[in-house]
Amino acid sequence: MSWKLKAHTLAVLSRMPAGRFLYHRLQQVAGTNRLQLRRDLDRAFELVDLVHQAGDSIEGKICLEVGTGWRPLVPFVFALGGAKGIITVDVNPWLTLPYAIETWLALEDQLPEIAAVCRLPEHDVYDRYHSIPINVRALDQLLMPLQIQYVYPGDARQTGLPDSSVDLVLSSNVLEHIPRDIQTDIHRESLRVLRTGGLSVHRFNPQDHYATVDDAITHANFLQFSSDEWNWYGGSGLAYHNRLRSRDYREMFAEAGFDLEICRERVDKRSLDAMADGHLVVHPEFEKYTPEELAVDYMWVVGRKPVAANVEESSRSPQHQLC
Repeated sequence: MSWKLKAHTLAVLSRMPAGRFLYHRLQQVAGTNRLQLRRDLDRAFELVDLVHQAGDSIEGKICLEVGTGWRPLVPFVFALGGAKGIITVDVNPWLTLPYAIETWLALEDQLPEIAAVCRLPEHDVYDRYHSIPINVRALDQLLMPLQIQYVYPGDARQTGLPDSSVDLVLSSNVLEHIPRDIQTDIHRESLRVLRTGGLSVHRFNPQDHYATVDDAITHANFLQFSSDEWNWYGGSGLAYHNRLRSRDYREMFAEAGFDLEICRERVDKRSLDAMADGHLVVHPEFEKYTPEELAVDYMWVVGRKPVAANVEESSRSPQHQLC
């Protein structure tokens, strides 16, 4: 598919009164929101691995997930891994009971792997899984026995959670879809709600997502456009991508007050080559970045709340009850 065909379609839907409803229907027809168990399970496992690599664990932890999405793989894996509670917050109403049940049932054959990745005895994970009723009529009836609290509409900038009440903040393929000013506020809120030593754990891909449907373009293709030009293709609406580069993400975590324990970046060689040979001419708006920063297409980040974190208290919305 031509990336511009998809971009124009999403741009039009974004500007229509019933655009989000039609977008959901198109996703269902095309199957693009179908369960991709192996892919999404591996993404959840990457977050688990990052927690372990930072010297921490899941068991007994209170977690806050930013961006639930269509399939609650991250909350399910962390719940089966022994988390004490998970609050998952989203601005979009993509999660439904049928999606949640389909995802949950698909995990039954994956329990040994989940136990191994979470470093738990298999019987612990089996017992948790088989204790959950699935003949339910409401989403909360499935989630609450797992100590998962789904908050929609939710604002990760103002969670309403108490200070120092969370052990882990998590997200998977979310940060690239959040504007810098909003994202900065989210990181500051994360620092506030995290306990001292708590972790902010994220995996995300700051690449041009249209490259997944059009092999003719590179992962850095969208860097050729000015902000005004990009606003139509993906600077607003359903296809929003912030086009922030790796340096920007490092700066945001540091400015929020986190100590960066892990920051891994994958550089796309094809994008580097396209910039070097002139096939991709980057817009002057991005001239401050190195070629490597421009070509980063995946990042894995763990920030730790330091002992000396000075989190300024502000007025907050009514507090949600912790799981």
